[in-house]
Amino acid sequence: MRAVFYEKFGGVDVLTFGERPTPKPGKGEVLIRVHAAGVNPIDWKLRDGFAEGMFSYEFPIIPGWDAAGEIAVLGDDVEGFAVGDPVYTYCRRDLLHWGTYAEYVPVNAAHIAPKPSKPSMVEAAAIPLVSLTAWQALVTEAGLKAGQTALIHAGAGGVGSFAIPIAKHLAQG
Repeated sequence: MRAVFYEKFGGVDVLTFGERPTPKPGKGEVLIRVHAAGVNPIDWKLRDGFAEGMFSYEFPIIPGWDAAGEIAVLGDDVEGFAVGDPVYTYCRRDLLHWGTYAEYVPVNAAHIAPKPSKPSMVEAAAIPLVSLTAWQALVTEAGLKAGQTALIHAGAGGVGSFAIPIAKHLAQG
């Protein structure tokens, strides 16, 4: 399969576009044929080595944590999905190795969701990490509840565009 990957930490010059083996899904995983992948700041931070020691990794590393596509292969013990289903996902793994900047990515089936007819694949690939970040900031960290007010800086950005409707929904109760 074609993929973007790197074999050492560093700047943009360590990125390579080339062939990698197509992964196989493990137990409880699906293999997604990637139609679109999200690009997030964590991708360059990991590539630069900022998070070395925070994550386990195995070179070569294919970056990317968000994707939209269709299920290509079901692993053992996967229920509720079928080959060909359109899905989107946040596919963070315990070991950084297989990412979404590739034609295929293996993902824990618990981390995928059926893609509605709208948004498009490209739009759906931009949703998982930014929406999770907004939720974690407002709910997990701030504990926003009905009747409270939230100030959202950078509301036009990826995280902010999800934080605004989440905060509105939570504050209204």
